Amino acid sequence: MSIRSRAIRGAERCYSLNVILSCMNSDYRQLIREHILDTDTFIRAVFSGEQKGASVPWVRVVVRPVELKGQVHWQFSYFDEKKDITKNYLDEAASKLNELLAFPFRNIFIESGAGNIQVNFSKKGKPLLSRSKPSQSVTDLSHDRHKDRLLHEENAAPFLQAVGILTQDGRIKADMRRKYKQINEFLRLVDETASFSAWAGSPIRIVDFGCGSGHLTFALYYYLHEVLGVDAHVTGVDIKSELMSRLRAKSEALGWDQIEFQTGYISDYQTDVPPEVVIALHACDTATDDALAKGIQWNSKVIVCAPCCQHELQAQLAKVELPDSLASVFQDGIFFERMGDILTDAFRANILRIMGYRTDVTQFVPIEHTAKNLMIRAIRKSQPGNEKWVEQYRRLKSFWGVTPYLERLLGEEYKKKL
Repeated sequence: MSIRSRAIRGAERCYSLNVILSCMNSDYRQLIREHILDTDTFIRAVFSGEQKGASVPWVRVVVRPVELKGQVHWQFSYFDEKKDITKNYLDEAASKLNELLAFPFRNIFIESGAGNIQVNFSKKGKPLLSRSKPSQSVTDLSHDRHKDRLLHEENAAPFLQAVGILTQDGRIKADMRRKYKQINEFLRLVDETASFSAWAGSPIRIVDFGCGSGHLTFALYYYLHEVLGVDAHVTGVDIKSELMSRLRAKSEALGWDQIEFQTGYISDYQTDVPPEVVIALHACDTATDDALAKGIQWNSKVIVCAPCCQHELQAQLAKVELPDSLASVFQDGIFFERMGDILTDAFRANILRIMGYRTDVTQFVPIEHTAKNLMIRAIRKSQPGNEKWVEQYRRLKSFWGVTPYLERLLGEEYKKKL
């Protein structure tokens, strides 16, 4: 019997959907081993927390499959308060997994095509196991098919192969599964906001600031052109000249003549025809504000950003004398940093609303991938100057005694509306 079959049978023995069951220690550990060591269905595992009265050396350990030199390895990433250590194992994977299972973690989560597993431990150390169904039936697993995704093997094989996600025989590479999911989640969130299908028959111009490796830029271009049939013109902008040269060469090799890549800073970018859509994912610190300012000044219909590090407002907060009631909030540096992040993005979302954009904030990628996982989505719906948002914005500024960089960046013409 194959490992995969044993995993499924083990799941059936110790599984009832939406019902928590108590399992013997050996049962849950064997079930975890089988799911993690099954290269056909394993997606990821997360070990976190510590049982009552016990301690573990890491805050979290993430295990996932990666493909190295044509072979699937198991990547163990160990996170503590200050750093993370990542190691890849092949023959040693089973023994390393056994070592991990010997530690008294409080929570264990395994995501697998054979069914997801959640193990939590009671205060007395008793394992409580629950199962949830995989996203699709087991018969489809070997083909790694995801009908619910906007880009999949059937409608996007040439693109997925070109960017190194899909093998020549039509399988998603183990070490690219997370990128594959990220691409589809990005497209879903942007498409929800922009409703691209409504643009059919009309040209649409998109600027992707801080495009980096270009995976998401190419994905958006392919989805619009080949899946939706939209006349899209896409420009990627980044400061890395060598990378932009490689992306230009790749687009030429693919024969995609309505996508281009330019080298430069966001603040310096100029265009004769303002884009309808502005995207900026993980543009560092005030670079996100540069992208938002461009979109607002262009009256772009859609603005989407996933902020990265935020330091400018934190520097202002450090000089402000705050009420004593907030002393405990800023006692620890990490709280201070996160408060700065939250305030920065709250100001950004508020300014967009004042400028006439219907705005929401959502999660972009899972928290274990990056702590900077928020996405701000905005679509222009009304005239600037809504009194409700202006009042909220002014109160927030007054309470914290700061002036957001985006306000200063927009200039006098727009500051009058704030």
